[in-house]
Amino acid sequence: MVTQTPLYLCVAVKEKKCFTSFNCDMLDAPSVFNFPFNHEPSAVALLAAEELKKELQAGVLKHNFDLTGKMFGVLVVQGLKGGLGFLKAYSGKLENNTPPEGFVPPVFDVHHNAGFFKAEEKRIDGLTEEIRLLESSSQYLSLRVSVQEKQKQTQDELYNKKQLLLTKKEARKKQRALNKDLLSAEKYQSLNNALNEQSKKEQLVYKKEKRLLGKELKSLEDAFEKEENKIKKKKKERSELSSRVQYKIFESYSFLNSKKEEKNLIELFEKTAFKLPPSGAGECCAPRLLQYAYIQNLRPVCFTEFWWGESPNSEIRVHGQHYPACRGKCGPILQHMLKGLSVDDDPLKNNKEISELKIIFEDDVVLAIEKPADILSVPGKEIKHSLASLLKRQFPNIEGPGLVHRLDYETSGIILVAKTLDIYKALQKQFTSRTVKKKYVAILKRSISLDYGKIDLPLRGDLYNRPRQLVCFEHGKKAETEFKVLGRTKNSVRVSFFPITGRTHQLRVHAAHKSGLNSPIIGDSLYGSSAERLFLHAEEIKFEHPVSGKTVTLISPVPF
Repeated sequence: MVTQTPLYLCVAVKEKKCFTSFNCDMLDAPSVFNFPFNHEPSAVALLAAEELKKELQAGVLKHNFDLTGKMFGVLVVQGLKGGLGFLKAYSGKLENNTPPEGFVPPVFDVHHNAGFFKAEEKRIDGLTEEIRLLESSSQYLSLRVSVQEKQKQTQDELYNKKQLLLTKKEARKKQRALNKDLLSAEKYQSLNNALNEQSKKEQLVYKKEKRLLGKELKSLEDAFEKEENKIKKKKKERSELSSRVQYKIFESYSFLNSKKEEKNLIELFEKTAFKLPPSGAGECCAPRLLQYAYIQNLRPVCFTEFWWGESPNSEIRVHGQHYPACRGKCGPILQHMLKGLSVDDDPLKNNKEISELKIIFEDDVVLAIEKPADILSVPGKEIKHSLASLLKRQFPNIEGPGLVHRLDYETSGIILVAKTLDIYKALQKQFTSRTVKKKYVAILKRSISLDYGKIDLPLRGDLYNRPRQLVCFEHGKKAETEFKVLGRTKNSVRVSFFPITGRTHQLRVHAAHKSGLNSPIIGDSLYGSSAERLFLHAEEIKFEHPVSGKTVTLISPVPF
């Protein structure tokens, strides 16, 4: 029986010195590990990150960061002798694919020369070359051209023959009409019979010629299909081999936790919505850092990740900015890897508790309430306290959903409420037809050159990092925002936003994206950096009253 040495032991044997000591005596280390998906980096983690940023600034890595940026991470750990140090990692791979000294290794090195992937990669490359040769062979190319030409020729010939039939049919029709009153009934019937016989013969000739042309075409198509099937067979073989290799790679990515329990990617993702791991799972900084720490018996203390280099076109990534771990790719992995550690609660679970709604406007059918920042509009999976639940408690006779629209958890301002289902539908129709006018006020982090304008960047959800949104011109939904600068200070800009569409995180993305205003809203932890709050407020809403038909304008004073 052949047994396989556990992966983490193999890595430990080949371990490079990655523990970096640093002077952090003046700072208090956190007593619990930070919640990876939503946190403010600790001072100790930021100090370690600054050390790494100095290295990157000095050009220690061979990578063109002006072309493609990269996420980097540091994990502050306690060594075997009790002292603090940090580990450093990057996500994915660098340009030359050579792991640099001092950075933790991948959890599983797919490109290791002695690994199974190299051998399987050669087989896949061999199949790719066979497919290329088949697709470029003179026989295949000649047949493809012949089929295309024959299809065009057959189509043209049949069209011309059909038109000739129609022309002759029209001539017979005219001949019948011309002779109907000139010939006796007996002679006219004889003429008509002759014309009908002529029509039948022409139809028989046409069908015979059509069959002949079709037979010639099918002979060519069959020959071409035979060659195409060879290619399809090779492509299927390559696809099946690629799937088997990918599955084997997923099985080879095995992750520890502090209890030294081990699970691979297949096990970690089998109960998720994805079922199988998404591409790149296990290649992010946090799993790499924690894996190395556990292998070397180092105690994780805290970590942070930051972006270094040029921002991608779709995501909002700012050079030097710190970001939380991604939920889609890292969520199931880190849930396992953090078992046994004392970890902070998710800050979002600290949902602001309010006992009573603040009413801005009320009549028999419509309510307008003021939403504070840091409270959900509707209940979440884990957090039940929300404006909607409080609304049901305070106004138990409201029919239907009540809330006609929503605001983000962090955003404050006006929300409309319908007291009856009919009024809800009427107001919803106004939102759908975009006749409701909304005005938001925000404070942006960086100066912008324009005083007013319009942003048009289509958006779609980031499947692997919800609730973040991506700018996507291929699959995104149209998203438009008008803006106007209200005032400027040395370090910030106050603006009004007038959303034309109402996409998720539209204002936040349009403000932060490099093709938008390139200036995130202050306090935007998803697309910028944290502050005491998100400085975004729904100040004004204008709509047609569903009963009176009059225009109603409501205002909620900006709290900042």
